[in-house]
Amino acid sequence: MTEKKASMAREESAHGHRRGWPGTLLWALLIVASVALMVMGLWRTTFFIYAPELALIERSRVGGLNILAGSAASLGAAGWSIVRRSPLWVAAFVAAPAVLVGGAELVDPNSLIRHLAAIVAFPFAFAGLYAGLPPRKSRTPK
Repeated sequence: MTEKKASMAREESAHGHRRGWPGTLLWALLIVASVALMVMGLWRTTFFIYAPELALIERSRVGGLNILAGSAASLGAAGWSIVRRSPLWVAAFVAAPAVLVGGAELVDPNSLIRHLAAIVAFPFAFAGLYAGLPPRKSRTPK
């Protein structure tokens, strides 16, 4: 029984809770996937002159759906951060793209505000991703 307790103690992070690498990798991939979906959506919705052409309307609609799917993934990753017992600011940073970019998409789907929001939100998401990773252990012998 002591070996099991010792192995569990080794899996604990500096914050005092267990974090396994498979779950951490899936959490990190969810964050990266949310940002990738949003980038694809932002790429599809980048236009400077809105014209009521059917191709442009369809491209903008699909881009908006990509942004909303990325927002859902971002909120899911933020919820998972809370379940993983990461600090609340990590969950807030991970949710920043959903709130800023997804919120801008919902408020005005035909403006470039969401592109400006992405400039602010994506660094926050990656900062939350980095902060949510378990600390690296030193490989130098003591």
